[in-house]
Order: sequence, then C-alpha cells, then structure tokens
Amino acid sequence: MDTLRKGGAVMVAEISIDFASFVQRMVAERRFLTESDVVAEGLRLLQAREGLRQEVRVGFNQLDAGLGIPADAVYARAEERIREIENEANAAR
Repeated sequence: MDTLRKGGAVMVAEISIDFASFVQRMVAERRFLTESDVVAEGLRLLQAREGLRQEVRVGFNQLDAGLGIPADAVYARAEERIREIENEANAAR
C-alpha cells in the first residue's frame, strides 16, 4: 500500500517481530526519532553497501583488463593525500 507524504510516495512494509523489537529499542534509546527513521537508516546502509559492491566489481574488471595501478603509485598518492589532509587541518587551527 502506498501513501503520500511530503509530496512523495511512501512504501508501507511489514517487519518481522525479530526486527521489530530492535527497531523499538533504537527509538526508546533515542538513537532515532521514529521507527521509520530506523528502517530508512538500514536501507541507506544497504544502498551504500550495494554501491561499494559495484565499485569493487568495476575495480576487479579493470584489473582483469590490465588497467591496474602499481602499488608504489597507490601508496605514494595515499601518503600525499594524508599530508594534504594534515596541512588542511593545521591551517584551520
């Protein structure tokens, strides 16, 4: 069943009793304002995980196609980026 809220469609779903008590506890502990907020956060995390899974798949496909980057170059760029972040943090102080 779809209902309307804030100009958009909202899906209504059933949650098993195993999850319902967890959702209610998250609201009772004031970690979330509503049960819907708990479910929405779970869906956001699932969406992020699926996005990461796709990025990993693309990366492996690139490696299989010989488009890898040498480890030394990756580590050098990571160290450079760490220095940039540290410099930005120091400049903000």
